[in-house]
Amino acid sequence: MTSTGRRVVRRSLVTAVAGLVVTLVVGLLPSVPLAYRSPDGHLVLETVVATVSPLVALLLYGRFRRSRLLRELLLAHALAVLAVASLVVAVASVVTDAGPGSALTSWAPLVVRLASAVLLLVAALVPPDRVVAAARPARQVLAVAVVLLAVGATAQALGAALPTAVEALPSPERSGRPVLAGHPVLLGAQSTALACFAAAAVALTRQARRTGDDFLGWVAAAAVLGAWSRVNYLLFPSLYSQWLYTGDVLRLGFYLLLLTGGLLEVRSYWRAQARVAVAAERRRLARDLHDGAVQELGYILSVTSGPEDRTSPAVRSAAQRALAETRRAVVALSSADDEPLEAAVAREVREVGERHGMTVHVRSEAQHAPLSLEHREQVVRIAREAAWNARHGRATELRVLVRPGELVVEDDGAGFDPAAVPPGRYGLVSMGDRAEGMGAVLALESAPGRGTRVAVAW
Repeated sequence: MTSTGRRVVRRSLVTAVAGLVVTLVVGLLPSVPLAYRSPDGHLVLETVVATVSPLVALLLYGRFRRSRLLRELLLAHALAVLAVASLVVAVASVVTDAGPGSALTSWAPLVVRLASAVLLLVAALVPPDRVVAAARPARQVLAVAVVLLAVGATAQALGAALPTAVEALPSPERSGRPVLAGHPVLLGAQSTALACFAAAAVALTRQARRTGDDFLGWVAAAAVLGAWSRVNYLLFPSLYSQWLYTGDVLRLGFYLLLLTGGLLEVRSYWRAQARVAVAAERRRLARDLHDGAVQELGYILSVTSGPEDRTSPAVRSAAQRALAETRRAVVALSSADDEPLEAAVAREVREVGERHGMTVHVRSEAQHAPLSLEHREQVVRIAREAAWNARHGRATELRVLVRPGELVVEDDGAGFDPAAVPPGRYGLVSMGDRAEGMGAVLALESAPGRGTRVAVAW
């Protein structure tokens, strides 16, 4: 299981435990109030619903535009239903002066929220690779609005013909215990919504764990709180609009988790866009180097390598080194940003070993925490410099170990006395500077006749 998968499962479990604790505390301890008089609380709740639902629905539709997955489209519809329902019911309540307990404020929201829970469950259960060709969001949103208006109008028209959803209950001030009350249809709908949210939470958690989709994990955690809110609405029916119940608080948590996941998804998207832009610029630089500096250096070497050329061997050697370094830069720039550290180190060290006749052994231990692109480049440069310096000691074998937080390069060369190194050995200085620049520690061990060991720990 990936680290994202573990984080998704842990988040869902923590949310489930939190919902259980809240429900047990208010259900078993009469001294803990199950509702608070807060007329503004419902206004805040419905404002959050009307704000967060469409925003996350638009985000999900954007994901659908990129992936064409049916799951994303159904999730967007589930949240769009909640958003339009909250808006339509609120407006209709004001226009028709429908009070608490009326058909418009009890049965209509119940039907709509049940439909949203069913959509959520269907989205969680559809095959994760199910693709649809196209969607017309304007028509679909209009259809949803028309259906919801029809539901509200029907509830208002039937009015007195509909049974009372919840009979008048004692004031929450005098009722500290759970009260399982309400019309059987109401209880059945709440139970069905509870089952849908719970099943969707399990299915979405499994999908997010398998795919590593962190945003889907946030939707799964929100579904957990949605299930617990249904439990609380069953045990503590919300009849008084001026009171804010635990079910309302948990429902608010449902939308806050969706908002958190949406914000993190947007941040992740822009970071990915930045990485794409950086990768494109690196590839452009690699092309320019290859088509410019590499070809010019190659031409210089071809001209100065003839039998009659009198160019100084030192100049030819410098040109060869410049060509090799430029080619190395081209490879580094064109390599993938997510290339494993051990792969990048092995490529560079083996290139030096093959050029100077050294046998290279590379070993990697365990998984490595991802390094930033800049730090990975510094570690690779240190490994290359250590391998390059080994040729001065006439080494025949290089042993490289890459493990979490450490790189070790050992050779079997002649070795040297580190205390007697004359000034100007820039290779050793550059390794130390690179290690210091990334907050790492460089350790150099060597002695005449005993080889050299370079270790960098971060």
